[in-house]
Amino acid sequence: MKNYCTIIFPMYIISISFSLSSNSWLSIWIGMEMNLLTFIFMLLETKTFNSTESSMKYFLIQSAGSLMFLFSIAMQSSFSNEPFFISALVPPLALMLKSGIAPLHAWTPDISMKLSPMNLFLFTTMQKIIPLLVMFSSWSLLMKWVIPLNIIVGSLGGISQSSINKMIIFSSINNSGWMMLSLTESLFLFYIFFLFYFKMNFLLMNFLVENKIKWTVQIKNQNFFKKISFSSLMMSLSGLPPFMGFIPKWIILKKVVFFLPMVSLISIFMSIFTLFFYMKLTISMLLSSSASKKWKVHFPSKWLSVTMTLLNLTSCLPFILMT
Repeated sequence: MKNYCTIIFPMYIISISFSLSSNSWLSIWIGMEMNLLTFIFMLLETKTFNSTESSMKYFLIQSAGSLMFLFSIAMQSSFSNEPFFISALVPPLALMLKSGIAPLHAWTPDISMKLSPMNLFLFTTMQKIIPLLVMFSSWSLLMKWVIPLNIIVGSLGGISQSSINKMIIFSSINNSGWMMLSLTESLFLFYIFFLFYFKMNFLLMNFLVENKIKWTVQIKNQNFFKKISFSSLMMSLSGLPPFMGFIPKWIILKKVVFFLPMVSLISIFMSIFTLFFYMKLTISMLLSSSASKKWKVHFPSKWLSVTMTLLNLTSCLPFILMT
């Protein structure tokens, strides 16, 4: 693992670019296999029992999805822009299994508990680019039914979770629905939403790594500024105004509400449940009693944390300018 930064991560980026720039199903499959192998190397960077177990489970599930996808293209049952029929269900189901979105998401919460914050960050962001773009480019009619399913499952699944990793997984399922909803409008809108989501997840993972937090109970022991930072990140992921995550969701709803009114209504209604399990966590955390002096606030030594928190809290300014 000495050459991790110089070999593995560049190969990881190249595998994503190779799949997205391919013009044949076999090339897309080869790119996804390259992506799988490089991500397995990242999982094995820290040699622990959890990393070995999670990498083995992840490899078996991804191999099953790859075999389903390869079998379907070998049987010539999938072509680009083909009309929807039963034989066309196999490739998108294989891609749903590989990306961990609903309805084939049952394996993701267990594996997420054994992933490091960095690997969980890549799993919820970069690992979803290839399947989502490939699915929507060829099976857009089916995706219009998958969008509300992911938004509903992601919103309701995180209500009863006490693990931050599982909450992040269900949040990624919910945001995957929003990503597919943005693809119904344009690819540019998808990139806007993905960049905002990428940034929010990076800030959250950076916070978890710095404070070595895995369960929601651990945050109650942090100082007031760290609680505010974590609360702002949670509110941003839920899309509450005026935080950072509200801007891309508002733009998506503004674009798709006229030609997908029912899906937009479901998305708005399910956002209430998403906001509920985030608010339930942050309110109990902020109102918890402490033996320290209430007026004593310890600011972090790293200016990056302060800057990112202030940027998240003041992101309403570009929204006002955009509207």
